[in-house]
Amino acid sequence: MDKRIGWAALAVAGVLIVGLCYGFLSNRSGKASLSDRPGVGMAFPELMSQLSRNMSLWERMNMVERKAAIDGVILLFKNRDNVALLNNSEFYAGKIDETLRTNPMVVNLDITTMLRILAIMEYDFYNGENKDALALKTLGQQGFDQNRTRRELAARGGA
Repeated sequence: MDKRIGWAALAVAGVLIVGLCYGFLSNRSGKASLSDRPGVGMAFPELMSQLSRNMSLWERMNMVERKAAIDGVILLFKNRDNVALLNNSEFYAGKIDETLRTNPMVVNLDITTMLRILAIMEYDFYNGENKDALALKTLGQQGFDQNRTRRELAARGGA
């Protein structure tokens, strides 16, 4: 079991390093964007270590770092828990931004918990469980009802 975890961690690190290199070395357009920001300037393992404690570093990260961090957690879900998330890292980066903006207290959550909750709220956490039952178990009755209302409004084009 320990060898599998080691290989999974090595695979995650390799994918993330390739992804970061691709992001940094890809052609840039003339438009400035979040990915053009300098970022936090720390090594990826250190960045992920900080994000595994809380999300306080998130605002200082550029889009390349944010997407790489989310891709790492998605890969962790896949390898460790056999869970699939179908939405991409850019989608979840936007959801995290929105969540931190509307509820600053969630900055105390770690990135894994934050992404898990957001994926469950979006009914994008494919672990074999019924989506409604999983959302109810995770969010509680009040949160489940609020999320259902939010999803219904979004489906009607209101949000």
